[in-house]
Amino acid sequence: MKTAKTNMRLFLITFALFIFSACQKKATIAEAYSEPEPLSTDVLIDGIKQCQKDTTCLETLNTYFTDLAEQAKIEKELAIALPEEELNAMLDEQTVIPQSNLKLPLLENTRVQAALNEWLTWKRPKLIETWNNYQFLKAQIYPAFAAKDIPESFFLAIIAQESGGRVHSMSSAGASGLFQFMPATADRFGVRGTIGDYDARFHPESAAKGAASYIEEQRNLYGDDLAKILAAYNAGENRFRRLNKKHQNQSIWNNQFFYDLPSETQDYIAIVLSAKLIFDNPEAFNVVLNDIDGSTAIVRAKTDTSLSELAVCFGQYNNDIGWYRILRNLNATIKAKRVIKQNAVIVIPHELKPVFDSTCQDTELMGLAKKIHDADFPDRPMFTWYKIKQGDSLSTISRKFKCSSKREIAQLNKIKAPRYLINAGKKLKVPQC
Repeated sequence: MKTAKTNMRLFLITFALFIFSACQKKATIAEAYSEPEPLSTDVLIDGIKQCQKDTTCLETLNTYFTDLAEQAKIEKELAIALPEEELNAMLDEQTVIPQSNLKLPLLENTRVQAALNEWLTWKRPKLIETWNNYQFLKAQIYPAFAAKDIPESFFLAIIAQESGGRVHSMSSAGASGLFQFMPATADRFGVRGTIGDYDARFHPESAAKGAASYIEEQRNLYGDDLAKILAAYNAGENRFRRLNKKHQNQSIWNNQFFYDLPSETQDYIAIVLSAKLIFDNPEAFNVVLNDIDGSTAIVRAKTDTSLSELAVCFGQYNNDIGWYRILRNLNATIKAKRVIKQNAVIVIPHELKPVFDSTCQDTELMGLAKKIHDADFPDRPMFTWYKIKQGDSLSTISRKFKCSSKREIAQLNKIKAPRYLINAGKKLKVPQC
Protein backbone atom coordinates (compact mmCIF):
# COMPACT_ATOMS: atom_id res chain seq x y z
CA MET A 1 0.00 0.00 0.00
CA LYS A 2 2.73 2.45 1.04
CA THR A 3 4.95 1.50 -1.95
CA ALA A 4 2.10 2.13 -4.37
CA LYS A 5 1.41 5.58 -2.89
CA THR A 6 5.12 6.48 -2.98
CA ASN A 7 5.29 5.54 -6.67
CA MET A 8 2.20 7.63 -7.32
CA ARG A 9 3.79 10.69 -5.68
CA LEU A 10 6.99 10.20 -7.73
CA PHE A 11 4.91 10.00 -10.89
CA LEU A 12 3.12 13.23 -10.00
CA ILE A 13 6.44 14.98 -9.26
CA THR A 14 7.91 13.74 -12.53
CA PHE A 15 4.82 14.84 -14.41
CA ALA A 16 4.88 18.28 -12.77
CA LEU A 17 8.58 18.75 -13.58
CA PHE A 18 7.91 17.68 -17.12
CA ILE A 19 5.28 20.40 -17.38
CA PHE A 20 7.59 23.01 -15.86
CA SER A 21 10.40 21.92 -18.19
CA ALA A 22 8.06 22.04 -21.14
CA CYS A 23 6.93 25.52 -20.11
CA GLN A 24 10.56 26.72 -20.11
CA LYS A 25 10.96 25.40 -23.62
CA LYS A 26 7.76 27.22 -24.67
CA ALA A 27 5.94 24.03 -25.52
CA THR A 28 2.30 24.33 -26.53
CA ILE A 29 -0.57 23.52 -24.15
CA ALA A 30 -1.35 20.41 -26.15
CA GLU A 31 2.28 19.25 -25.86
CA ALA A 32 2.30 19.96 -22.12
CA TYR A 33 -0.64 17.59 -21.59
CA SER A 34 0.57 14.89 -24.00
CA GLU A 35 1.94 11.57 -22.75
CA PRO A 36 5.38 12.39 -21.17
CA GLU A 37 8.47 10.49 -22.25
CA PRO A 38 10.69 8.95 -19.51
CA LEU A 39 13.14 11.57 -18.19
CA SER A 40 16.70 10.96 -16.99
CA THR A 41 17.97 12.22 -13.62
CA ASP A 42 20.13 14.81 -15.39
CA VAL A 43 17.13 16.22 -17.25
CA LEU A 44 15.11 16.42 -14.03
CA ILE A 45 17.92 18.26 -12.19
CA ASP A 46 18.33 20.61 -15.15
CA GLY A 47 14.59 21.26 -15.13
CA ILE A 48 14.66 22.14 -11.42
CA LYS A 49 17.59 24.51 -11.92
CA GLN A 50 15.80 26.28 -14.79
CA CYS A 51 12.61 26.53 -12.71
CA GLN A 52 14.56 28.12 -9.84
CA LYS A 53 15.59 30.96 -12.14
CA ASP A 54 11.93 31.76 -12.95
CA THR A 55 10.04 33.37 -9.99
CA THR A 56 6.57 32.26 -11.16
CA CYS A 57 7.70 28.70 -11.88
CA LEU A 58 9.48 28.48 -8.52
CA GLU A 59 6.43 29.72 -6.56
CA THR A 60 4.21 27.20 -8.33
CA LEU A 61 6.64 24.37 -7.62
CA ASN A 62 6.94 25.34 -3.95
CA THR A 63 3.15 25.48 -3.58
CA TYR A 64 2.83 22.08 -5.17
CA PHE A 65 5.34 20.46 -2.81
CA THR A 66 3.83 22.22 0.23
CA ASP A 67 0.35 20.86 -0.64
CA LEU A 68 1.83 17.42 -1.25
CA ALA A 69 3.52 17.44 2.17
CA GLU A 70 0.29 18.55 3.86
CA GLN A 71 -1.63 15.74 2.14
CA ALA A 72 1.00 13.19 3.27
CA LYS A 73 0.68 14.51 6.85
CA ILE A 74 -3.09 14.12 6.81
CA GLU A 75 -2.86 10.60 5.38
CA LYS A 76 -0.34 9.66 8.07
CA GLU A 77 -2.64 10.93 10.84
CA LEU A 78 -5.60 9.09 9.36
CA ALA A 79 -3.54 5.91 9.03
CA ILE A 80 -2.81 6.04 12.77
CA ALA A 81 -6.48 6.61 13.67
CA LEU A 82 -8.12 4.23 11.18
CA PRO A 83 -7.59 0.65 10.02
CA GLU A 84 -6.06 0.45 6.54
CA GLU A 85 -9.26 -0.89 4.94
CA GLU A 86 -11.30 2.08 6.22
CA LEU A 87 -8.59 4.54 5.18
CA ASN A 88 -8.50 3.11 1.65
CA ALA A 89 -12.28 3.38 1.39
CA MET A 90 -12.18 7.00 2.59
CA LEU A 91 -9.42 8.01 0.18
CA ASP A 92 -10.99 6.26 -2.79
CA GLU A 93 -14.54 7.48 -2.13
CA GLN A 94 -15.85 10.12 -4.54
CA THR A 95 -17.38 13.31 -3.16
CA VAL A 96 -21.16 12.94 -2.98
CA ILE A 97 -23.61 15.79 -2.42
CA PRO A 98 -25.76 14.80 0.59
CA GLN A 99 -29.35 14.02 -0.34
CA SER A 100 -32.29 15.32 1.68
CA ASN A 101 -33.15 12.74 4.31
CA LEU A 102 -36.79 13.20 3.32
CA LYS A 103 -36.74 11.99 -0.24
CA LEU A 104 -35.59 8.42 -0.72
CA PRO A 105 -36.78 7.05 2.64
CA LEU A 106 -40.18 8.68 2.22
CA LEU A 107 -40.66 7.32 -1.28
CA GLU A 108 -40.14 3.84 0.14
CA ASN A 109 -42.81 4.44 2.79
CA THR A 110 -46.11 2.84 1.73
CA ARG A 111 -48.18 5.42 3.64
CA VAL A 112 -46.46 8.24 1.78
CA GLN A 113 -46.91 6.36 -1.49
CA ALA A 114 -50.64 6.05 -0.81
CA ALA A 115 -50.88 9.75 0.00
CA LEU A 116 -48.97 10.60 -3.18
CA ASN A 117 -51.53 8.61 -5.12
CA GLU A 118 -54.30 10.77 -3.64
CA TRP A 119 -52.55 14.03 -4.50
CA LEU A 120 -51.82 12.86 -8.03
CA THR A 121 -55.36 11.66 -8.72
CA TRP A 122 -58.54 12.97 -7.13
CA LYS A 123 -56.80 15.60 -4.95
CA ARG A 124 -54.73 17.05 -7.79
CA PRO A 125 -57.15 19.99 -8.29
CA LYS A 126 -56.65 20.99 -4.63
CA LEU A 127 -52.88 20.87 -5.09
CA ILE A 128 -53.08 23.14 -8.14
CA GLU A 129 -55.57 25.45 -6.44
CA THR A 130 -53.20 25.82 -3.48
CA TRP A 131 -50.35 26.77 -5.79
CA ASN A 132 -52.44 29.28 -7.75
CA ASN A 133 -53.87 30.90 -4.60
CA TYR A 134 -50.41 31.10 -3.07
CA GLN A 135 -49.00 33.10 -5.98
CA PHE A 136 -51.19 36.07 -5.00
CA LEU A 137 -50.58 35.64 -1.26
CA LYS A 138 -46.84 34.99 -1.40
CA ALA A 139 -45.84 38.57 -0.55
CA GLN A 140 -47.86 38.32 2.67
CA ILE A 141 -46.96 34.75 3.65
CA TYR A 142 -43.43 33.95 2.51
CA PRO A 143 -41.41 36.49 4.59
CA ALA A 144 -42.53 35.03 7.95
CA PHE A 145 -41.23 31.57 7.02
CA ALA A 146 -38.13 32.76 5.17
CA ALA A 147 -37.04 34.70 8.27
CA LYS A 148 -37.00 31.40 10.19
CA ASP A 149 -35.49 29.37 7.35
CA ILE A 150 -38.57 27.14 6.99
CA PRO A 151 -38.73 25.49 3.53
CA GLU A 152 -41.35 26.92 1.21
CA SER A 153 -42.40 23.43 0.11
CA PHE A 154 -43.10 22.49 3.74
CA PHE A 155 -45.49 25.31 4.63
CA LEU A 156 -47.08 25.06 1.18
CA ALA A 157 -47.81 21.40 1.88
CA ILE A 158 -49.43 22.35 5.19
CA ILE A 159 -51.58 24.97 3.46
CA ALA A 160 -52.58 22.45 0.77
CA GLN A 161 -53.93 20.03 3.34
CA GLU A 162 -55.33 22.54 5.82
CA SER A 163 -57.13 25.00 3.55
CA GLY A 164 -56.17 24.66 -0.10
CA GLY A 165 -55.05 28.27 0.06
CA ARG A 166 -58.53 29.53 0.94
CA VAL A 167 -58.10 32.31 3.47
CA HIS A 168 -61.59 32.00 4.95
CA SER A 169 -61.55 28.24 5.39
CA MET A 170 -63.25 26.96 8.57
CA SER A 171 -63.64 23.53 10.15
CA SER A 172 -66.54 22.16 12.15
CA ALA A 173 -64.19 21.92 15.15
CA GLY A 174 -63.55 25.68 15.12
CA ALA A 175 -60.19 25.79 13.36
CA SER A 176 -59.91 28.73 10.96
CA GLY A 177 -57.76 30.36 8.30
CA LEU A 178 -55.01 29.23 5.96
CA PHE A 179 -53.30 27.21 8.69
CA GLN A 180 -56.46 26.16 10.55
CA PHE A 181 -55.53 27.56 13.95
CA MET A 182 -57.70 26.76 16.94
CA PRO A 183 -58.49 29.89 18.99
CA ALA A 184 -56.25 29.01 21.97
CA THR A 185 -53.24 28.16 19.79
CA ALA A 186 -53.70 31.30 17.71
CA ASP A 187 -53.85 33.44 20.84
CA ARG A 188 -50.64 31.84 22.21
CA PHE A 189 -48.75 32.86 19.07
CA GLY A 190 -50.12 36.39 18.87
CA VAL A 191 -52.83 35.80 16.25
CA ARG A 192 -55.58 37.52 18.18
CA GLY A 193 -58.27 40.17 17.91
CA THR A 194 -60.16 41.17 14.78
CA ILE A 195 -58.95 42.76 11.58
CA GLY A 196 -61.77 44.34 9.61
CA ASP A 197 -64.76 42.02 9.52
CA TYR A 198 -62.84 38.93 10.62
CA ASP A 199 -60.92 37.16 13.35
CA ALA A 200 -57.13 37.67 12.90
CA ARG A 201 -56.79 33.95 12.01
CA PHE A 202 -58.29 34.82 8.63
CA HIS A 203 -55.64 37.45 7.93
CA PRO A 204 -52.89 35.82 5.78
CA GLU A 205 -49.93 37.75 7.15
CA SER A 206 -50.95 37.36 10.79
CA ALA A 207 -51.71 33.67 10.34
CA ALA A 208 -48.36 33.07 8.60
CA LYS A 209 -46.43 34.72 11.43
CA GLY A 210 -48.23 32.55 13.96
CA ALA A 211 -47.68 29.35 11.99
CA ALA A 212 -43.99 30.11 11.46
CA SER A 213 -43.53 30.74 15.19
CA TYR A 214 -45.31 27.48 15.99
CA ILE A 215 -43.10 25.47 13.62
CA GLU A 216 -39.98 27.12 15.00
CA GLU A 217 -41.03 26.21 18.55
CA GLN A 218 -41.49 22.55 17.59
CA ARG A 219 -38.25 22.53 15.59
CA ASN A 220 -36.42 23.58 18.74
CA LEU A 221 -37.74 20.37 20.30
CA TYR A 222 -37.44 17.93 17.40
CA GLY A 223 -34.82 19.47 15.11
CA ASP A 224 -35.51 18.93 11.40
CA ASP A 225 -37.68 15.87 11.99
CA LEU A 226 -40.61 17.21 10.00
CA ALA A 227 -42.77 14.17 10.75
CA LYS A 228 -42.64 14.96 14.48
CA ILE A 229 -43.31 18.66 13.88
CA LEU A 230 -46.39 17.70 11.86
CA ALA A 231 -47.53 15.26 14.54
CA ALA A 232 -47.38 18.05 17.13
CA TYR A 233 -49.15 20.43 14.74
CA ASN A 234 -52.03 18.03 14.19
CA ALA A 235 -52.34 16.16 17.48
CA GLY A 236 -51.41 19.07 19.75
CA GLU A 237 -47.96 19.87 21.04
CA ASN A 238 -48.56 18.76 24.65
CA ARG A 239 -50.15 15.48 23.68
CA PHE A 240 -47.37 14.68 21.24
CA ARG A 241 -44.64 15.67 23.69
CA ARG A 242 -45.98 13.07 26.13
CA LEU A 243 -46.07 10.42 23.40
CA ASN A 244 -42.55 11.24 22.26
CA LYS A 245 -41.29 10.95 25.84
CA LYS A 246 -43.14 7.65 26.27
CA HIS A 247 -41.40 6.24 23.19
CA GLN A 248 -38.02 7.68 24.24
CA ASN A 249 -37.70 10.03 21.28
CA GLN A 250 -37.32 7.18 18.81
CA SER A 251 -38.30 7.44 15.14
CA ILE A 252 -41.95 8.26 14.67
CA TRP A 253 -42.10 5.59 11.93
CA ASN A 254 -41.44 2.87 14.48
CA ASN A 255 -44.66 0.83 14.49
CA GLN A 256 -45.28 1.03 18.24
CA PHE A 257 -44.83 4.80 18.22
CA PHE A 258 -46.69 5.41 14.96
CA TYR A 259 -49.76 3.39 15.92
CA ASP A 260 -49.89 5.15 19.27
CA LEU A 261 -50.67 8.38 17.39
CA PRO A 262 -54.30 9.34 16.66
CA SER A 263 -55.39 7.83 13.32
CA GLU A 264 -56.03 11.32 11.93
CA THR A 265 -52.44 12.30 12.77
CA GLN A 266 -51.06 9.16 11.13
CA ASP A 267 -52.78 10.15 7.89
CA TYR A 268 -51.89 13.83 8.27
CA ILE A 269 -48.14 13.20 8.48
CA ALA A 270 -48.10 11.14 5.29
CA ILE A 271 -50.39 13.54 3.42
CA VAL A 272 -48.35 16.67 4.19
CA LEU A 273 -44.95 15.05 3.60
CA SER A 274 -46.11 13.62 0.26
CA ALA A 275 -47.34 17.07 -0.79
CA LYS A 276 -43.94 18.48 0.19
CA LEU A 277 -42.25 15.95 -2.09
CA ILE A 278 -44.39 17.15 -4.98
CA PHE A 279 -43.76 20.84 -4.31
CA ASP A 280 -40.03 20.07 -4.06
CA ASN A 281 -39.91 18.44 -7.47
CA PRO A 282 -43.21 18.64 -9.40
CA GLU A 283 -41.71 17.44 -12.69
CA ALA A 284 -40.74 14.12 -11.12
CA PHE A 285 -44.43 13.46 -10.41
CA ASN A 286 -45.74 14.77 -13.73
CA VAL A 287 -47.25 17.82 -12.04
CA VAL A 288 -47.28 21.22 -13.75
CA LEU A 289 -47.20 24.27 -11.51
CA ASN A 290 -47.47 27.20 -13.86
CA ASP A 291 -45.67 30.46 -13.29
CA ILE A 292 -48.26 33.08 -12.39
CA ASP A 293 -47.83 36.82 -12.05
CA GLY A 294 -49.10 37.31 -8.51
CA SER A 295 -48.56 41.07 -8.44
CA THR A 296 -51.48 43.17 -7.27
CA ALA A 297 -52.90 46.63 -7.78
CA ILE A 298 -54.87 48.93 -5.49
CA VAL A 299 -57.95 50.53 -7.00
CA ARG A 300 -60.78 52.61 -5.61
CA ALA A 301 -64.43 51.70 -6.05
CA LYS A 302 -66.04 54.09 -8.52
CA THR A 303 -69.51 53.31 -7.15
CA ASP A 304 -70.84 51.22 -4.27
CA THR A 305 -69.92 47.63 -5.13
CA SER A 306 -68.95 44.25 -3.63
CA LEU A 307 -66.42 41.50 -4.22
CA SER A 308 -69.07 39.30 -5.77
CA GLU A 309 -70.02 42.06 -8.22
CA LEU A 310 -66.39 42.47 -9.22
CA ALA A 311 -66.10 38.72 -9.70
CA VAL A 312 -68.98 38.91 -12.19
CA CYS A 313 -67.25 41.80 -13.94
CA PHE A 314 -63.87 40.02 -14.23
CA GLY A 315 -65.49 36.81 -15.43
CA GLN A 316 -62.91 34.30 -16.65
CA TYR A 317 -60.38 36.76 -17.99
CA ASN A 318 -57.10 34.79 -18.07
CA ASN A 319 -58.51 32.39 -15.47
CA ASP A 320 -60.82 29.51 -16.37
CA ILE A 321 -62.32 29.22 -12.89
CA GLY A 322 -62.91 32.94 -12.39
CA TRP A 323 -61.54 35.38 -9.80
CA TYR A 324 -63.90 35.24 -6.84
CA ARG A 325 -61.61 33.22 -4.56
CA ILE A 326 -58.55 35.33 -5.41
CA LEU A 327 -60.50 38.54 -4.74
CA ARG A 328 -61.64 37.24 -1.36
CA ASN A 329 -58.11 36.16 -0.43
CA LEU A 330 -56.64 39.53 -1.39
CA ASN A 331 -59.33 41.39 0.55
CA ALA A 332 -59.35 39.01 3.49
CA THR A 333 -60.81 41.52 5.97
CA ILE A 334 -63.97 42.14 3.90
CA LYS A 335 -66.98 39.84 4.10
CA ALA A 336 -68.43 38.58 0.84
CA LYS A 337 -71.76 40.30 1.47
CA ARG A 338 -70.18 43.60 2.49
CA VAL A 339 -71.10 46.61 0.37
CA ILE A 340 -67.85 48.37 -0.49
CA LYS A 341 -68.54 52.08 -0.50
CA GLN A 342 -67.60 54.40 -3.33
CA ASN A 343 -63.94 55.43 -3.27
CA ALA A 344 -62.99 52.65 -0.82
CA VAL A 345 -59.75 50.73 -1.48
CA ILE A 346 -59.88 47.30 -3.14
CA VAL A 347 -56.94 45.01 -3.92
CA ILE A 348 -57.10 43.19 -7.27
CA PRO A 349 -54.64 41.19 -9.39
CA HIS A 350 -52.55 43.63 -11.39
CA GLU A 351 -53.52 42.02 -14.69
CA LEU A 352 -57.19 42.84 -14.02
CA LYS A 353 -56.71 46.59 -13.72
CA PRO A 354 -57.49 47.27 -17.42
CA VAL A 355 -60.65 45.18 -17.05
CA PHE A 356 -61.62 47.14 -13.94
CA ASP A 357 -61.12 50.42 -15.79
CA SER A 358 -63.22 49.32 -18.76
CA THR A 359 -65.62 46.39 -18.35
CA CYS A 360 -66.42 47.14 -14.71
CA GLN A 361 -67.83 50.50 -15.78
CA ASP A 362 -70.41 48.77 -18.00
CA THR A 363 -73.65 49.90 -16.33
CA GLU A 364 -75.75 47.06 -17.78
CA LEU A 365 -73.33 44.32 -16.64
CA MET A 366 -72.77 45.87 -13.23
CA GLY A 367 -76.49 46.43 -12.80
CA LEU A 368 -77.01 42.68 -13.27
CA ALA A 369 -74.14 41.93 -10.88
CA LYS A 370 -75.69 44.16 -8.21
CA LYS A 371 -79.12 42.63 -8.63
CA ILE A 372 -77.93 39.05 -8.14
CA HIS A 373 -75.65 40.10 -5.26
CA ASP A 374 -78.53 41.75 -3.42
CA ALA A 375 -80.67 38.64 -3.97
CA ASP A 376 -78.00 36.47 -2.35
CA PHE A 377 -77.08 38.94 0.41
CA PRO A 378 -80.18 41.05 1.13
CA ASP A 379 -79.36 44.32 2.83
CA ARG A 380 -81.08 43.88 6.20
CA PRO A 381 -79.86 43.58 9.79
CA MET A 382 -79.00 40.13 11.09
CA PHE A 383 -81.02 40.74 14.25
CA THR A 384 -83.93 42.80 15.53
CA TRP A 385 -84.78 44.30 18.89
CA TYR A 386 -87.53 42.98 21.17
CA LYS A 387 -88.80 44.76 24.30
CA ILE A 388 -89.33 42.26 27.11
CA LYS A 389 -92.87 42.19 28.50
CA GLN A 390 -94.11 41.09 31.90
CA GLY A 391 -94.34 37.29 31.96
CA ASP A 392 -91.92 36.76 29.05
CA SER A 393 -89.20 34.14 29.20
CA LEU A 394 -86.52 33.26 26.69
CA SER A 395 -88.50 30.15 25.81
CA THR A 396 -91.68 32.09 24.97
CA ILE A 397 -89.69 34.73 23.07
CA SER A 398 -87.86 32.10 21.00
CA ARG A 399 -91.20 30.45 20.14
CA LYS A 400 -92.62 33.82 19.13
CA PHE A 401 -89.78 34.40 16.65
CA LYS A 402 -89.81 30.72 15.60
CA CYS A 403 -86.36 30.71 13.95
CA SER A 404 -84.41 31.49 17.15
CA SER A 405 -83.55 29.11 19.97
CA LYS A 406 -83.47 30.05 23.65
CA ARG A 407 -79.73 29.35 23.77
CA GLU A 408 -79.03 31.46 20.67
CA ILE A 409 -80.84 34.47 22.13
CA ALA A 410 -79.03 33.99 25.44
CA GLN A 411 -75.62 33.92 23.75
CA LEU A 412 -76.42 36.99 21.67
CA ASN A 413 -77.37 38.93 24.83
CA LYS A 414 -74.80 37.34 27.20
CA ILE A 415 -77.50 35.92 29.45
CA LYS A 416 -76.13 33.17 31.67
CA ALA A 417 -77.53 29.67 31.92
CA PRO A 418 -79.20 27.84 33.49
CA ARG A 419 -81.69 30.40 34.88
CA TYR A 420 -81.67 32.74 31.87
CA LEU A 421 -82.92 35.68 33.93
CA ILE A 422 -84.49 38.61 32.01
CA ASN A 423 -86.21 41.79 33.14
CA ALA A 424 -89.39 43.34 31.78
CA GLY A 425 -88.82 46.63 29.99
CA LYS A 426 -85.32 45.71 28.79
CA LYS A 427 -84.54 45.12 25.10
CA LEU A 428 -83.17 41.93 23.63
CA LYS A 429 -81.34 41.27 20.37
CA VAL A 430 -83.19 38.54 18.54
CA PRO A 431 -81.82 36.85 15.39
CA GLN A 432 -83.80 37.53 12.23
CA CYS A 433 -85.16 34.69 10.11
